[in-house]
Amino acid sequence: MSNPKFKNSIYLNAIFLIAALFAAACNTAAPPRPVDDSTMSASSPRAQKAIPERDPKEIESASNVAVTKLDGGTFKLSDFRGKVLIVDFWATYCPPCVRQVPQLAELSRKYRAQGLEVVGLTSDDKADQQQVVEFLKKAGADYTIGYDNQWVSSAFLKDTEDESGSPPIPQLFVISREGRVVEHLIGDSPQRGIKYLEEIVNQQLSPQ
Repeated sequence: MSNPKFKNSIYLNAIFLIAALFAAACNTAAPPRPVDDSTMSASSPRAQKAIPERDPKEIESASNVAVTKLDGGTFKLSDFRGKVLIVDFWATYCPPCVRQVPQLAELSRKYRAQGLEVVGLTSDDKADQQQVVEFLKKAGADYTIGYDNQWVSSAFLKDTEDESGSPPIPQLFVISREGRVVEHLIGDSPQRGIKYLEEIVNQQLSPQ
């Protein structure tokens, strides 16, 4: 006669093993690095390569992962369902990211009352929190900021790796009120910069 407790033990051990393997796989992913402006020129292979579409199921799952705020609290991207959401993968050590943050802050203030939310996910180390906080204050960024984590970045940034094997930042995603990715921008291109982003935001905020 089989022992139910023994079976349950095997089952639980299997679950823990799968979870550990998943975590290990995530932790081996190369960290984001600042985009090289030369790789984003009009003639570069990266600029000519089509950005792969995001898997809706993976985005949905990642949107329900808890993200740690700078102050230690947590939030989930799914908390903003019903809003038009801009998700910015950035870092203070990334020059094009630094250029974009004040622009995103202005965009946030301009359209927040109409239903826009901006979320910044920084790749900065938690040990550099004070530096991040001081930069955000100087940039006037009063929108939600959290620390990027491997579960979220693996869903959003995978298959965008450059020749170094790392995904470049900044990467911006516009997510509809229903939770669908409607635009994905890599780098700081003048042709697809803040003005273009504002056009997309207006389209999403306008009554359908």
